[in-house]
Amino acid sequence: MLHYTRVFKHSSIRNLISVYNCECFQRKIHNVGLNDIPKITVTDIRKLLRQKGFAVQDGHTALTTKCSICSADEKCADSKVYVNKTTGYFLCPKCNVHGDWNILERLVKKAKVEATIKDFIDQCQKKTEEFQKDWQTLVNDTKSLCKLNETELLDLFRLFEFPFTPEANKVLTDVRVSPDHTVLYFPLKNSLDKVVGYRKVQAGKEDEVESFGLHTAGLFSCRAPKVARSDQAVLVPTIQDVLHLAAHKIPGTLVWLSNCSLPPIVLPTLENYQKLCLWGDWDNMRAVAEKLGEERCRFVRPTDGLVTATEAAAANLPLKSLVSEAKPAAHRSITTFAALRDDVYFEVTNVDKVRGIKWRRFPALTRLLGGHRRGELTVLTGPTGCGKTTLCAEMSLDLAQQGVNTLWGSFEIRNSRLARTMLQQFAGVPLEQNLQDFDHHADEFEKLPIYYLAFHGQQPIKVVMEAVEHARYMHDISHVVVDNVQFMLGLGEERDGDRYHRQDAVIAAFRTFATARHCHVTLVMHPRKERESEDLSTSSIFGSAKASQEADNVLIIQDKRLTAVRGKKYLQVAKNRYSGELGIVPLDFDKDALSYQAKKKKKGQDEPDKLLNQCFQDYSVDERAYIDDFDGKLTKRDFSKKSQNPRNKDNSSFLSDVLNSNR
Repeated sequence: MLHYTRVFKHSSIRNLISVYNCECFQRKIHNVGLNDIPKITVTDIRKLLRQKGFAVQDGHTALTTKCSICSADEKCADSKVYVNKTTGYFLCPKCNVHGDWNILERLVKKAKVEATIKDFIDQCQKKTEEFQKDWQTLVNDTKSLCKLNETELLDLFRLFEFPFTPEANKVLTDVRVSPDHTVLYFPLKNSLDKVVGYRKVQAGKEDEVESFGLHTAGLFSCRAPKVARSDQAVLVPTIQDVLHLAAHKIPGTLVWLSNCSLPPIVLPTLENYQKLCLWGDWDNMRAVAEKLGEERCRFVRPTDGLVTATEAAAANLPLKSLVSEAKPAAHRSITTFAALRDDVYFEVTNVDKVRGIKWRRFPALTRLLGGHRRGELTVLTGPTGCGKTTLCAEMSLDLAQQGVNTLWGSFEIRNSRLARTMLQQFAGVPLEQNLQDFDHHADEFEKLPIYYLAFHGQQPIKVVMEAVEHARYMHDISHVVVDNVQFMLGLGEERDGDRYHRQDAVIAAFRTFATARHCHVTLVMHPRKERESEDLSTSSIFGSAKASQEADNVLIIQDKRLTAVRGKKYLQVAKNRYSGELGIVPLDFDKDALSYQAKKKKKGQDEPDKLLNQCFQDYSVDERAYIDDFDGKLTKRDFSKKSQNPRNKDNSSFLSDVLNSNR
């Protein structure tokens, strides 16, 4: 009896731990709720500030006015606060206080600071002080690159595979290096050249850049030696691009724009530049130009298929001329082929990059669709219970692991349940049987750029699109998933004559969003009720034909497990507007990992047919080696080309001896 009691207690403890860990994980989910959407326009912001006696200066991305938080301090009398025109998010680089518009609004309207606002300000300043202490400790424990001699600097650049120039230490003066010369620390500065965070780059893990402090509020920038500072900045995606541009004496400030991400809090850092030159993948830089103001942005067009500055430098192209010839990135409603000629040339010479981001878990799907491309609309359908949500979750997880910022709008299941499914797919093992590794998997999963719409129940399409637009601007979303369209519409409450019209309006809204905002939208939709023996097609999608007509890609899950003895489940590519290639992708479900990805074969295990063919090849007689004479004798034929397999030679000699002895 005692033994059973202990087992009961142990299982209860495990259940409690599981519930606690899941609740903590749910609180860490990146939710985008209705309360996050700003309810104010730039006109209202400007009007309120002027009514309260604040002089407002209009900028490219923000309104600038006097900071009401640190203006009481004489040392900070000239401090400025930047208020974002789109979201109302404010930032004061001097006191480092930042937050939503409702906080600044309460500060401006009321003469006395509320207790909650005061606690918020104290918390921001406390975090700033803690970071300054940590940064000072790091400075004391590390060394500046300018203090390294040329030999040490050359070895360091070889280790990190950076382009070396004799003046590289002058370009990276502010960069710190660890005592063992294996870790580099890049300081991130705000508009006042104040360090607010840093990026940690470790040798051998250059792709896994870690950020610390208030890293979203600062950027790493530098200038080439003996080049005057100007009102121009060149934004590039890698530090290698920065070093190549510095080696060619490119005028202006060189900015390392990691992951091509620009949260609103970092926009004031680039507010004073009148001209911004963007050099990188156009799919990513297009969103950057839209956020910074297209009228002041220039884009370096690819030359001979060379997209980045590093590729152009390797081809010995004049980087200074390419920057000076950068073309405007402004949107044109009416254009000509002369203006589109460079874009067409880019697509012809960069077929691999135009195809999009490849799925690593679904290589067969990549071969058919080419990849995941911005600006497209994908419709995924299939019978009830076939696993549409599970498959869509894994496809989006695959892309998020490659840096695609994803927004999930799950209207059918709770976000916590969806996140649990994606976490198990990410871990690849059952979570309830591996609780000791839960925190590790959850911490790694939290780093992925996946956000969830915190909607409860049905919402009007206008509210949903406002939330999607807000998330795209705040978090640089490039992939939106809606699961599913019918549940979002609330078809049960609508009349038969209205449901199709409302669904068409939803599809039209997402189609317009995908094209105008250069985002990929995936819509999960239910099919019409058809006979189980019949295959689904594009005409099987519920509603009118607008969904299949507007979609660039139509994916259908065909489930034949219940209608045939040896029935299988597979994904059918029924429409592919990019290349027109159609086909099927087999789906084998792994229950432990909740995954549909193809299982990898273990090394040393060959296919039975391949192994059998090898056996036949090793132990068979080449029919060309012997000819049958008219008298029934076998005569060996002489070939100039010898056999490549030594075992064949031994087998031939052995069989020859046997035949001679028999004869």
